[in-house]
Amino acid sequence: MLEHAGKTLTLTLTIAIRTMFQSSSTDTKIAVLEERLAVYEQMMERIDTAIQKIGETSQNISQMLAIHNEKIEQCNRTDNIIVKMIEDIKVSSKEQHDQISEKLGERLEKVEEKVEGISKFRWQVLGGLAVVVIFIKFAPPAFNLLTPRHAPATVERTK
Repeated sequence: MLEHAGKTLTLTLTIAIRTMFQSSSTDTKIAVLEERLAVYEQMMERIDTAIQKIGETSQNISQMLAIHNEKIEQCNRTDNIIVKMIEDIKVSSKEQHDQISEKLGERLEKVEEKVEGISKFRWQVLGGLAVVVIFIKFAPPAFNLLTPRHAPATVERTK
């Protein structure tokens, strides 16, 4: 952009000098050239100021990008730490799950053994009750068979 402004300035000055030297007096030509030179100097100062501001802005943008990149790197490190923590928690949870499952399996086996024992005891009690009921039902007739029948004793008076 600066080269373009310089070429334009040179071309304009060349044209201005040619037109001045052809039709005017030398003093007038010099005055016009000085005036144009003053205008061109102001333009160059403005261009220099703009270039300086662009340079400052570029530096600010570079600083902002550096800060932004640092924040991105910090976020990536934080993300990696979080992922590692999640993996650790996952492994820990699996280990706890396995331990709890093992303990519950052992408890279930003990409960099943107790239930089997209670069921066995129940059938034994029912069998014992069945024997007692059968004994009570069939015992009196069996006792009658085993004991002889005596004639009832009577008491008579003798005369």
